[in-house]
Amino acid sequence: MSDANYRATLVILNDIESHGLVQFNEQYCDEEFFKNFLEFEKDFSNSFHDVARSLGSQNQETMVFAIYSEMSFIMSHLDVINKFLKIIVNPAKLKGGFDENTSLYQMVTKICNKMQYSEKLKNSIRGMFLLGFRNAITTQQYRIYQNDDLVIFPNDENLKKHFSIKDLTDYSLQVISMLEAMIDWSNGGKKSVDNSTNALYSLVDDMKRQVELLDKKLDRLC
Repeated sequence: MSDANYRATLVILNDIESHGLVQFNEQYCDEEFFKNFLEFEKDFSNSFHDVARSLGSQNQETMVFAIYSEMSFIMSHLDVINKFLKIIVNPAKLKGGFDENTSLYQMVTKICNKMQYSEKLKNSIRGMFLLGFRNAITTQQYRIYQNDDLVIFPNDENLKKHFSIKDLTDYSLQVISMLEAMIDWSNGGKKSVDNSTNALYSLVDDMKRQVELLDKKLDRLC
Protein backbone atom coordinates (compact mmCIF):
# COMPACT_ATOMS: atom_id res chain seq x y z
CA MET A 1 0.00 0.00 0.00
CA SER A 2 1.28 3.47 -0.90
CA ASP A 3 1.30 5.15 2.52
CA ALA A 4 1.50 8.69 1.12
CA ASN A 5 -1.55 8.19 -1.11
CA TYR A 6 -3.45 6.49 1.70
CA ARG A 7 -2.71 9.27 4.18
CA ALA A 8 -3.39 12.04 1.64
CA THR A 9 -6.77 10.48 0.83
CA LEU A 10 -7.68 10.41 4.52
CA VAL A 11 -6.65 14.04 4.92
CA ILE A 12 -8.80 15.11 1.97
CA LEU A 13 -11.82 13.19 3.30
CA ASN A 14 -11.34 14.64 6.79
CA ASP A 15 -11.07 18.10 5.25
CA ILE A 16 -14.31 17.52 3.32
CA GLU A 17 -15.96 16.44 6.56
CA SER A 18 -14.63 19.39 8.56
CA HIS A 19 -16.09 21.80 5.98
CA GLY A 20 -19.56 20.28 6.41
CA LEU A 21 -19.74 18.70 2.96
CA VAL A 22 -20.51 15.16 4.06
CA GLN A 23 -23.94 13.66 3.47
CA PHE A 24 -24.97 10.07 2.83
CA ASN A 25 -26.58 9.76 -0.61
CA GLU A 26 -28.31 6.39 -0.62
CA GLN A 27 -29.15 6.48 -4.34
CA TYR A 28 -25.47 6.02 -5.20
CA CYS A 29 -24.81 3.29 -2.64
CA ASP A 30 -25.00 -0.28 -3.94
CA GLU A 31 -23.59 -2.54 -1.24
CA GLU A 32 -23.59 -5.66 -3.40
CA PHE A 33 -21.65 -3.84 -6.11
CA PHE A 34 -18.98 -2.71 -3.64
CA LYS A 35 -18.69 -6.15 -2.06
CA ASN A 36 -18.34 -7.77 -5.46
CA PHE A 37 -15.80 -5.20 -6.59
CA LEU A 38 -13.64 -5.63 -3.49
CA GLU A 39 -13.64 -9.41 -3.97
CA PHE A 40 -12.55 -8.90 -7.57
CA GLU A 41 -9.86 -6.45 -6.47
CA LYS A 42 -8.48 -8.92 -3.94
CA ASP A 43 -8.35 -11.80 -6.41
CA PHE A 44 -6.80 -9.66 -9.13
CA SER A 45 -4.25 -8.05 -6.82
CA ASN A 46 -3.13 -11.35 -5.33
CA SER A 47 -2.27 -12.81 -8.69
CA PHE A 48 -2.09 -10.54 -11.68
CA HIS A 49 0.22 -7.77 -10.42
CA ASP A 50 2.96 -10.30 -9.64
CA VAL A 51 2.45 -11.93 -13.01
CA ALA A 52 2.57 -8.58 -14.80
CA ARG A 53 5.84 -7.57 -13.11
CA SER A 54 7.48 -10.86 -14.07
CA LEU A 55 6.42 -10.88 -17.72
CA GLY A 56 9.19 -10.81 -20.25
CA SER A 57 9.01 -8.73 -23.40
CA GLN A 58 9.53 -11.85 -25.49
CA ASN A 59 5.84 -12.76 -25.20
CA GLN A 60 4.42 -9.76 -27.03
CA GLU A 61 0.79 -10.86 -27.20
CA THR A 62 0.74 -11.58 -23.48
CA MET A 63 2.35 -8.22 -22.79
CA VAL A 64 -0.36 -6.38 -24.72
CA PHE A 65 -2.99 -8.27 -22.74
CA ALA A 66 -1.22 -7.45 -19.46
CA ILE A 67 -1.03 -3.74 -20.28
CA TYR A 68 -4.70 -3.61 -21.21
CA SER A 69 -5.67 -5.53 -18.07
CA GLU A 70 -3.73 -3.21 -15.77
CA MET A 71 -5.14 -0.18 -17.57
CA SER A 72 -8.69 -1.49 -17.15
CA PHE A 73 -8.05 -2.30 -13.49
CA ILE A 74 -6.94 1.29 -12.85
CA MET A 75 -9.92 2.73 -14.71
CA SER A 76 -12.39 0.56 -12.82
CA HIS A 77 -10.97 1.81 -9.52
CA LEU A 78 -11.24 5.44 -10.63
CA ASP A 79 -14.90 4.81 -11.49
CA VAL A 80 -15.51 3.31 -8.04
CA ILE A 81 -13.70 6.22 -6.38
CA ASN A 82 -16.00 8.60 -8.24
CA LYS A 83 -18.99 6.58 -7.07
CA PHE A 84 -17.73 6.75 -3.49
CA LEU A 85 -17.39 10.55 -3.61
CA LYS A 86 -20.99 10.80 -4.83
CA ILE A 87 -22.11 8.68 -1.89
CA ILE A 88 -20.53 10.88 0.77
CA VAL A 89 -20.60 14.46 -0.60
CA ASN A 90 -23.66 16.68 -0.30
CA PRO A 91 -24.50 17.83 -3.85
CA ALA A 92 -26.23 20.94 -2.51
CA LYS A 93 -22.87 22.13 -1.17
CA LEU A 94 -21.16 22.06 -4.57
CA LYS A 95 -21.73 24.60 -7.32
CA GLY A 96 -24.05 23.01 -9.85
CA GLY A 97 -24.37 19.86 -7.76
CA PHE A 98 -23.78 16.51 -9.45
CA ASP A 99 -25.65 13.50 -10.82
CA GLU A 100 -24.92 9.99 -12.07
CA ASN A 101 -23.31 11.43 -15.22
CA THR A 102 -20.85 13.70 -13.41
CA SER A 103 -17.31 12.60 -14.20
CA LEU A 104 -14.49 12.10 -11.71
CA TYR A 105 -12.75 15.17 -13.13
CA GLN A 106 -15.86 17.25 -12.51
CA MET A 107 -16.30 15.88 -8.98
CA VAL A 108 -12.70 16.58 -8.00
CA THR A 109 -12.83 20.04 -9.56
CA LYS A 110 -16.06 20.95 -7.77
CA ILE A 111 -14.73 19.72 -4.42
CA CYS A 112 -11.38 21.51 -4.81
CA ASN A 113 -13.13 24.75 -5.78
CA LYS A 114 -15.47 24.50 -2.80
CA MET A 115 -12.51 23.94 -0.50
CA GLN A 116 -10.78 26.97 -2.08
CA TYR A 117 -7.53 25.09 -2.59
CA SER A 118 -4.67 26.81 -4.38
CA GLU A 119 -3.88 25.96 -7.99
CA LYS A 120 -0.73 24.13 -6.92
CA LEU A 121 -2.70 21.95 -4.54
CA LYS A 122 -5.45 21.40 -7.12
CA ASN A 123 -2.85 20.19 -9.62
CA SER A 124 -1.37 17.82 -7.06
CA ILE A 125 -4.80 16.37 -6.26
CA ARG A 126 -5.57 15.98 -9.98
CA GLY A 127 -2.37 13.99 -10.25
CA MET A 128 -3.27 11.87 -7.24
CA PHE A 129 -6.63 11.00 -8.82
CA LEU A 130 -4.91 10.28 -12.17
CA LEU A 131 -7.29 12.59 -14.00
CA GLY A 132 -5.00 13.12 -17.00
CA PHE A 133 -4.52 9.37 -17.37
CA ARG A 134 -8.25 8.75 -17.09
CA ASN A 135 -9.05 11.46 -19.64
CA ALA A 136 -6.66 9.92 -22.17
CA ILE A 137 -8.21 6.47 -21.80
CA THR A 138 -11.85 7.58 -21.81
CA THR A 139 -11.29 9.72 -24.93
CA GLN A 140 -9.33 6.85 -26.55
CA GLN A 141 -6.19 8.93 -26.88
CA TYR A 142 -3.77 6.10 -26.22
CA ARG A 143 -1.77 3.41 -27.98
CA ILE A 144 -0.65 0.01 -26.73
CA TYR A 145 2.55 -1.31 -28.27
CA GLN A 146 4.09 -4.75 -28.14
CA ASN A 147 7.33 -3.46 -26.64
CA ASP A 148 5.91 -3.22 -23.11
CA ASP A 149 4.58 0.30 -23.62
CA LEU A 150 1.35 2.26 -23.20
CA VAL A 151 1.41 5.78 -24.61
CA ILE A 152 -1.23 8.35 -23.71
CA PHE A 153 -1.88 11.43 -25.84
CA PRO A 154 0.43 10.06 -28.58
CA ASN A 155 -0.36 12.97 -30.92
CA ASP A 156 0.34 15.74 -28.41
CA GLU A 157 4.01 16.26 -27.63
CA ASN A 158 3.20 18.35 -24.56
CA LEU A 159 0.95 15.71 -22.96
CA LYS A 160 2.45 12.54 -24.42
CA LYS A 161 3.61 10.05 -21.80
CA HIS A 162 4.94 6.49 -21.85
CA PHE A 163 4.06 3.80 -19.30
CA SER A 164 5.72 0.44 -18.83
CA ILE A 165 3.90 -2.48 -17.23
CA LYS A 166 5.71 -1.62 -13.99
CA ASP A 167 4.42 1.97 -14.16
CA LEU A 168 0.87 0.68 -14.59
CA THR A 169 1.29 -1.75 -11.70
CA ASP A 170 2.41 1.17 -9.53
CA TYR A 171 -0.70 3.12 -10.58
CA SER A 172 -2.82 0.09 -9.70
CA LEU A 173 -1.33 0.02 -6.22
CA GLN A 174 -1.98 3.75 -5.93
CA VAL A 175 -5.71 3.50 -6.67
CA ILE A 176 -6.01 0.43 -4.42
CA SER A 177 -4.47 2.47 -1.60
CA MET A 178 -6.83 5.39 -2.19
CA LEU A 179 -9.92 3.20 -2.24
CA GLU A 180 -8.76 1.40 0.90
CA ALA A 181 -8.42 4.76 2.66
CA MET A 182 -11.95 5.70 1.58
CA ILE A 183 -13.38 2.47 2.94
CA ASP A 184 -11.47 2.81 6.22
CA TRP A 185 -12.66 6.40 6.53
CA SER A 186 -16.29 5.44 5.92
CA ASN A 187 -15.99 2.71 8.56
CA GLY A 188 -14.70 5.24 11.08
CA GLY A 189 -11.24 3.73 11.29
CA LYS A 190 -7.72 5.06 10.81
CA LYS A 191 -8.84 8.69 10.86
CA SER A 192 -6.31 9.92 13.43
CA VAL A 193 -4.35 12.11 11.04
CA ASP A 194 -3.84 15.85 11.02
CA ASN A 195 -6.66 17.18 8.85
CA SER A 196 -5.35 20.73 8.52
CA THR A 197 -4.67 22.27 5.13
CA ASN A 198 -0.97 22.48 6.05
CA ALA A 199 -0.96 18.73 6.59
CA LEU A 200 -2.57 18.26 3.20
CA TYR A 201 0.13 20.37 1.55
CA SER A 202 2.80 18.36 3.32
CA LEU A 203 1.33 15.01 2.30
CA VAL A 204 0.80 16.02 -1.30
CA ASP A 205 4.34 17.40 -1.53
CA ASP A 206 5.53 13.97 -0.40
CA MET A 207 3.11 12.19 -2.69
CA LYS A 208 3.99 14.18 -5.81
CA ARG A 209 7.47 12.70 -5.85
CA GLN A 210 5.84 9.30 -6.32
CA VAL A 211 3.25 10.32 -8.92
CA GLU A 212 5.05 10.41 -12.24
CA LEU A 213 2.17 11.95 -14.13
CA LEU A 214 2.72 15.46 -12.70
CA ASP A 215 6.44 15.47 -11.93
CA LYS A 216 7.46 17.91 -14.64
CA LYS A 217 4.44 20.17 -14.22
CA LEU A 218 4.85 20.39 -10.47
CA ASP A 219 8.55 21.14 -10.81
CA ARG A 220 7.60 24.18 -12.88
CA LEU A 221 5.03 25.24 -10.30
CA CYS A 222 7.36 24.88 -7.29
